[in-house]
Amino acid sequence: MKHTLISVLGVITLTTTAAQAQNTTLWMDSAQSQWEWTMTAMNASAVPVIDNEFEWSGVQFAELGMNASGNVSSGTFENGTVAWTPDIMGYFPNPIPGAPPLVEFHFEGVVCGVTSLPLDFGDPTTSDGSFQGEFTFEFSAGVVHFILLGTFPYEYDLAGVSGTSQVVFGQFTVLPNGTVHIDSPQFHLLQFVEPSTGITFDFTLMGDIIADSITPQQAFCFGDGSSASCPCGNFGGSGEGCMNGTGLGALLGASGSSSVTTEDLALEGSQLAPNQPGLYFQGDNAVNGGAGVVFGDGLRCAGGNVVRLQVRVADASGASSTTVSIAEQGGVSVGGTKRYQLWYRDPQTSPCGTTFNLTNGMEIIWLP
Repeated sequence: MKHTLISVLGVITLTTTAAQAQNTTLWMDSAQSQWEWTMTAMNASAVPVIDNEFEWSGVQFAELGMNASGNVSSGTFENGTVAWTPDIMGYFPNPIPGAPPLVEFHFEGVVCGVTSLPLDFGDPTTSDGSFQGEFTFEFSAGVVHFILLGTFPYEYDLAGVSGTSQVVFGQFTVLPNGTVHIDSPQFHLLQFVEPSTGITFDFTLMGDIIADSITPQQAFCFGDGSSASCPCGNFGGSGEGCMNGTGLGALLGASGSSSVTTEDLALEGSQLAPNQPGLYFQGDNAVNGGAGVVFGDGLRCAGGNVVRLQVRVADASGASSTTVSIAEQGGVSVGGTKRYQLWYRDPQTSPCGTTFNLTNGMEIIWLP
């Protein structure tokens, strides 16, 4: 099957590169993007089953650099996970009264992203964030279902399909609070040929990419004096939980992505009491506005609809990590924000005598 497509830009995650690199994620503002589609073939236009509007939701990844003025001045896009909702469905009417449609089509389960050549911002030193560049659209999942004359089905698997490059324009704006915003008008064509009939279909996408940066994984609620006070003055170091019997505060971090689809996120505890068990748990809320409340020798930071994820025993160096699927075990959904913490035993030299303590908290926004 001949299948040629011209790129479609999705949402964006970025890394600022000029002086230093940091991972950031841009999340699509689906409501403002206002995407529409049209399909033409056989000198006719398709009729939408519902309407020709749809939304893009998800994230896209890129590497961006900043100039001395704090504006985006360089960068490339590096794939993403952007979904179309609702499914796109339509048909070409049959000119014979009472006959089935000539062709029916249904785009189902589409997940896509883009890559690009280095973007052109003009003079990087004076860039205001305006760019142009060549983008390539890529499918990571999805199927197009066709039915010819009501009886001849054909399916095309979109996974792994990529298209020709398309010049795209837009602008990044860095807001006063550090949020990165993108606005990029789009017009793209997906063209393919149904193999049994040779019919060529032109599928046009029109809309606006509007997205803002988020941080999908972020530590909060520390026992270093920046949050609620530790119960007996047992403050940990910067970014740690309240101090335990090792003389340090325990740390909670994460490895892998916060993708519901890939399910590769692991929670990781360190600087724990060696050879002691701890419970990794999930909550809906950041307790006390994210400052936490005293609980045992530490601060309870995550609460509300608490889910027990896994009990793990720290090794001799005081480290442990989860081995279960956090997304599945926690029953999370795309776009949801959950808070995580590790509650662990410290029976030998507990500073406040309660024999248990907690790490800092982790806030995670779950992505497609």
